[in-house]
Amino acid sequence: MIDRRTVLTAGAMATASLLLAGLTRPASAQADGAAGFIDDMAKRAIGILQAGGAATAQGKAEFTRILNQGFDLPTIGRFVLGRYWNSATPQQQAEYMDLFERMIVETYSRRFQNYQGETLVVKGTRAVGGSDTLVATEIRQKDGPPIQVDWRVRQAGGGYKVVDVIVARVSMSVTQRDEFASVIAQNGGNVDGLLQAMRQRAGG
Repeated sequence: MIDRRTVLTAGAMATASLLLAGLTRPASAQADGAAGFIDDMAKRAIGILQAGGAATAQGKAEFTRILNQGFDLPTIGRFVLGRYWNSATPQQQAEYMDLFERMIVETYSRRFQNYQGETLVVKGTRAVGGSDTLVATEIRQKDGPPIQVDWRVRQAGGGYKVVDVIVARVSMSVTQRDEFASVIAQNGGNVDGLLQAMRQRAGG
């Protein structure tokens, strides 16, 4: 069984590998646009790694911009909070989104530094859910079996955004949602319990 830490670490490795990978040109225009969007992120990320990675203040700031521009964090954040989003107050929603985005940036910034030359190979693409494209990839490690990673890319505002990363058939968004739901349940269904845990995790 793949535990949550393995999924998140593999997902971060996938992000690093993906941002460095050149993609083939899919057949459909929608898939082609999604591939071009990810290819652009690749070129920007290469500069970060060559300049010392996300460990530097400048690298972390640029990495934050890449995440905010390339990932639909508001959509992912609302999905992760699930049914508790509607029961949260506007103040709780605002604080949650701020903490969620900070958590994502910190998580990937740390794990991005563990990139050790894994390669990513695009295996194919397919349309899912109407406006989404699933890019199927495989991470090939120096030591260890390949890891299957699928990227769900959605058309948004005339561009594209990543809305989920599926590692070895496990959705990172669903995994995070289950964790958050567990924390809220342990606090009597109160979103404040989750916010407190997220504040501590963010160091604030």
